[in-house]
Formats: sequence, structure tokens, C-alpha cells
Amino acid sequence: MIACAAALAALLAAVPVRAAAEEGGGAAARTLEGHRFQPPVLLEGPFTTTHVGIDTSMGLRLQDGAGAPPVALMGLPLPTHDGQKFFLFEERLAVGIAPVRGAEIGARAAFQMDVGGNAATTYLHGIRTGYEVRPHLGFEVLHSEVLGLSVGLRAGLVLAGGVRARPSGLVDAMMREADAVMREPARFICLRAGDLGCAFKTFDGAGALHVDERSFGVHALASAAKSFGQHVGIQASFGGEALDTRLRGGPNLDSRTAPRAYAASVAASVDLAPLAPVGAMLEAGIERGENRGLDRRNAEILGAAPMAYTTERVAAGVYYTGRDALTLGFIGTYGFTQARRAAGDTASPGPPTRALGGRLAFRYFF
Repeated sequence: MIACAAALAALLAAVPVRAAAEEGGGAAARTLEGHRFQPPVLLEGPFTTTHVGIDTSMGLRLQDGAGAPPVALMGLPLPTHDGQKFFLFEERLAVGIAPVRGAEIGARAAFQMDVGGNAATTYLHGIRTGYEVRPHLGFEVLHSEVLGLSVGLRAGLVLAGGVRARPSGLVDAMMREADAVMREPARFICLRAGDLGCAFKTFDGAGALHVDERSFGVHALASAAKSFGQHVGIQASFGGEALDTRLRGGPNLDSRTAPRAYAASVAASVDLAPLAPVGAMLEAGIERGENRGLDRRNAEILGAAPMAYTTERVAAGVYYTGRDALTLGFIGTYGFTQARRAAGDTASPGPPTRALGGRLAFRYFF
């Protein structure tokens, strides 16, 4: 991230400020009263453009102590569950085509990876890789230079999946299988004879190690942008999504849940161009969601997955604004999540989770 910041600073210093009369790269479609809006990271703006973009993110997620570890069979010692730490990586791709003014066909795609950063997290959670694809249709229902106002609607599908490799699942399955061998005379005789294939004939190590996730759903949002002269603007959005998620793997894990989430965000931006090719944006958002249908046992298998949660996020970024067709920015992000977790047949407040990250964002408009 330091290298990315240095490269961004070098670009800001090396490339001249755009000419005041330059209008291209879809600049008019995202400009109100002379203020050219940059695409935020916590929300989707109302503008419809032809564009391609790539974002690279790295970060750290920390969860406070979540109590004692689950009890293993046969007295197996487990790492102390005094909190979870994850290293995060995400690569995002944004594509949009505006065949006519005010309409956009596009998609957002992401590849995600998170890795346990301490003994407890590595054992209980392991490593996860996943993908997410969100095709959408967007419409700008209002674009008024007189009012300095734009209003848009966007809706589409959600296709997501992932695989998680959990050492705890493998160890748990091994202990259960060994316990079963001790209780079945025929298999115990095989074990004494050294015939492991006979003794552990029902053991599926690969199946016990991984959890497979698949999700399908819909998402929709409404957004608006308002300019306050050439240098200042604000964007806001409200939306939600509904998913159907299937989880398979681990020791007898076969769960179907229905996650629901709603989010509202706002972003205030400043652009110093043409005085200087520099802009800045401050964003804030809140999201509330719940995992309908998630029971206590499956929540524990998935590493204390929340039954419901509230997440507050902020982001602050600096952008190069010397080219109408180009957005290039470095953004720092912070999130705080308070979850409600399974406790018997009810849900109780869980430990808070904090996420810190940095993002290098690039988008080119045609």
C-alpha cells in the first residue's frame, strides 16, 4: 500500500492539470454545475456511464474474545479462543455500458480471500476464497443542471460462492471416526490388524476439511447526487438485498439460510480542479442484516457466524482529478460490526469486530 501511495503521489505531481474546456470520457454524464463526481466505495451513485474499473484492497479484521473453544472429543487440546484475526485481500472489477443517456447495463465482480491470522482463527476458520458477481440495470431518472441534482435507480442479481478449508472440521471428523471405531467391534478388529482402509472406510477427509458456500439473490438501491457549486458535491443511497444461501461440508453440515441486509450511505466530495488536480471524499454508511434460518450448531461450525448484525463504516480518500476520463484514488476504510450470535434458541450480543483496510481504486470512462 505504501508503494501504491507513492505511485499515486508521483502521478499527481507528473501529470498536468486538465484544461478547463476539456470534456470527454463520460465527464458530462457525472457532472452537475461544473462539479465532476468521483465514484464512491461505500455506495453506487446515480450516474449512468460507460466505464471499466479495477480496485485492489488489503486489510485486517479483528474480533474481540469470543469465549472458550468448543470441547473436542477424546480430550484433544485446542487453541485458546481469545479473539479472531483475519488478513483480507479483495480484487474488484466494475464494468458498465451506457447505450443511451440515462441507462446503464453493467456488472460488479469481486474475488475475495481471508486467512486466519492467529492460532485460534487458523484452526477454527482456516482460509476462505470466494467470488461475487452482481449484474445490474441502472437508470438515471433525473439529471438537472438547474437544480444541480441527479437521481438514479439500480437493480440486479447476486451470484456468489466460496470454499472454506477448516482444520477444525478435519480434526473433529477424525476424532468422531476414531470414537466410532472403538465402539464397533468389526472395525476395531480391522484397526488391531493394521487394516486402516477397513477401519476408516467411511472417513471422508476432503469433505470434512472444507465448507462449500453458494448464494443467489437480488439487490436494489436508489441514489442521488447534489452539487453545491463547482468544487463540492454530495451523494447518498439506500438499498437492500435478499439472498438464498446453501452451505455444505464439514461434519454433517448441510444448511440453507436466507440472509437479508439493508444499507444507507452518504459521500461528500471536494474537487480542487482546475486549480489543482486533487480531490477528496469522505464517506459514511450503516448496514443492518440477519441470517434467517441459521441455527446454533451451524453458526458454531462456521466460526461463530452472526445471526444478525449492524455494521458502521467510514472511508476517506484522495483522488487524482486531472483527467476527465480517469479516476485514480487511494482510500482508507474502517468498519465496526456489532453482531448478535446464537445462544440456545435465542440470540445474544456478540463481541465487536473491527476492520481496517486500504484500497487503490482505478476507473476509466469512455
